[in-house]
Amino acid sequence: MKGAIVRFGFAVSAVGGSMPKQTTLKAAVFLVLAIVPLTSCTSPTSSPSKDTAKLSLEELDVSDYFAGDSGLDPATRADSVSTLKELHERPLGEVGPRASAYRLIWLRSLRRPFFVTAYFPDEGASFITAKQFCAKPGIGESEPNRPVELKEVRLQLSDEKAADLKRVFEEENLFGIDPYDQYTRPPIFEFDVYDQHFSSRPASNTEDGALWVLEGWDHGKSRILQRLNPGYDDPVRRLGTLLMNESKLLARK
Repeated sequence: MKGAIVRFGFAVSAVGGSMPKQTTLKAAVFLVLAIVPLTSCTSPTSSPSKDTAKLSLEELDVSDYFAGDSGLDPATRADSVSTLKELHERPLGEVGPRASAYRLIWLRSLRRPFFVTAYFPDEGASFITAKQFCAKPGIGESEPNRPVELKEVRLQLSDEKAADLKRVFEEENLFGIDPYDQYTRPPIFEFDVYDQHFSSRPASNTEDGALWVLEGWDHGKSRILQRLNPGYDDPVRRLGTLLMNESKLLARK
């Protein structure tokens, strides 16, 4: 890889000395794109697993919730974990190797985040839990520095309901869904040449709106999906909406 980068530097220098600036720019872009596959073949490695159940919330760090190769960008990882800890939520993987679980993290621009988790242990009762900070009664959501209160629910699921929900997640093939949409996918390439910025991320990308982060855990196997303002036909929105509605705390269509 180092050799490829060195060769790229020599190639750009050679092109720059013998061609007009515009042609040089196009040649540089072409060479960078040719090198990208070499750099994208290496995936980051996850940090060694540890028994997080023995740690307090204060001792847990971001990587205990989301590994570095989870696909979430650093800002989203930090924001999600900060709010999860504020709501006394622990890493999803702590349900252990004999259970499955799914958690929706709904991060909105103008309102407080919402979380809902479904737990399906191999033995024992299944539950749905949900938490949200809401403005206290009589105080508008848009008022600055408004006092908030925590609303939460914990609902035990019947065996039939638990089986139905698990079947939906299996039919949607959560572990086979593309982790990203066009707005949350990491750029295949992103660089600057001659004060011009080149990126594979759509120019219309916006951070405003709602970010849907859906975690899946199935007997030791994990998956994280993310969408920015997903459409109604997106599986992440369908599954997230299902969890919201089952929680009875925040119904969505």
